[in-house]
Amino acid sequence: MPVKKKSNKESAHVPQTRDASSVERLYFELRERAMRYDFRPGARINEQALGREFGVSRPPLREALNRLVAEGFLDFVMNKGFFRKAISVEELYNLYQVRIALERRALFLAVQNAADAEIESLRAYWDGVMAHASGMSIGDLLLADEEFHRRLTAMSHNKELSQFLEQVTRRIHVARHIDLEQSDWNARAFNAHAQLLDLLQARKLEPALLALSEHIDLSLKRAVQITKEMVAKFFLQDQTWSSGQAAAESSDPGGAAKAR
Repeated sequence: MPVKKKSNKESAHVPQTRDASSVERLYFELRERAMRYDFRPGARINEQALGREFGVSRPPLREALNRLVAEGFLDFVMNKGFFRKAISVEELYNLYQVRIALERRALFLAVQNAADAEIESLRAYWDGVMAHASGMSIGDLLLADEEFHRRLTAMSHNKELSQFLEQVTRRIHVARHIDLEQSDWNARAFNAHAQLLDLLQARKLEPALLALSEHIDLSLKRAVQITKEMVAKFFLQDQTWSSGQAAAESSDPGGAAKAR
């Protein structure tokens, strides 16, 4: 919880502890909202409302928002503020290309560096997921799938690769969540994990790289289509809201003037 400023002397010291924890809480909560598109694409972030909601001052809030700008979730426009980045089919496509490049390189290194025990550990993890998959929510399945790819990349023993992939994973999260709702796609995608582990354990580099590329390409095709649908959905919602607002103002011009 934020600490109220009682004096200039106190305020120069207290925020160091307060802001560190506040920024982390804000960052994770706002990141989740951005990943779920709770902030409408292209919409301005209401800093005052967020400050009241979380009970924080402007500096820690802005620090959290700036982290989201750095990660590609938000845009910052000088003298206007922060905005949820608009949905872009081209951007999503580019992110998937980055994902393919990162995961292919990670797999290349994993074939060389991963210990058999690491591969077996990942196999055991995924077998456990599959054993309970029928009772898991779409959200839990997606988190499990992301964790599979996270652990697979970790077997490259290259922390930088893992960090960059984590950023990409967050930014394509929503499209992948909708993608997983397609039940006919689930079985093929998840079965590909077991095949990939077999090839990795056999140290068959080229077949493993091909299997990984085909696996992600399948997701890419679905994600692009889903993103187009999301763009259309938000556009129609905006049109509906604008029409309703215009109708309300025309029927009550006096009220509309007061609202302005």
